[in-house]
Amino acid sequence: MATIANDRKSEFFEKRKILHDRIKAGKQAEVIDWYHKEAVLYDEQFEQAGFSYIPGMVAMFQKYSPKTDSKILDAFAGTGKVGMALTKAGYENMDALDGAIGMLALAKEKEIYTKFIHTVVKKEKVADVTDGTYDAVCMGGSFGPKHACLDTLPTLLRMLKPDGVFIFSYMQWVADQYDDFSYDSMDKRFAKFESEGICKVLEKSPCFHRPDEPGFVAVLQRGRAVIA
Repeated sequence: MATIANDRKSEFFEKRKILHDRIKAGKQAEVIDWYHKEAVLYDEQFEQAGFSYIPGMVAMFQKYSPKTDSKILDAFAGTGKVGMALTKAGYENMDALDGAIGMLALAKEKEIYTKFIHTVVKKEKVADVTDGTYDAVCMGGSFGPKHACLDTLPTLLRMLKPDGVFIFSYMQWVADQYDDFSYDSMDKRFAKFESEGICKVLEKSPCFHRPDEPGFVAVLQRGRAVIA
């Protein structure tokens, strides 16, 4: 049994390299296809692969959005790993959004979400979500090329009620490898949002995406400015 488990873990990391190659090649459709086809392997190997940013996100929820009946959008929900952790912490009013239908299918099996939104988040408003719907939006491990980018942040922020919170994790290796995702680029964009009344940074706390992949968990609070 241990041999089979190790083989599956090795298979995951080999296929993760394929995912990163597709990201570097700028092929978003192929990135989404990877998540669709590898959803079962991803779901099975998530903890074994050492992904460890979720507890930090849950702690931020408990600090900044403590009401367990808060209406939450799990953006880039994947197979529902963040949602499951929030459910265990008592949160019970969640919707899931993801661009890979295979991921959403496994999230649906967990029976923790009310609504499922199959879409790729871009600059344009998401048709299935009314502005100001959610008390909180979360996004775990999804900031990066061909995933979520700084240009798509307003799309997610507009889904929040005034004073609602956006809680997300960010990986240092993404910031180091891609100029558009550098910490400097992020800080400048957040400063611009704050000057426009769109949102402000409440907290940035160090965490590890995986044991050898440092990053941080951050919280933005929605302002009252209208997002065009």
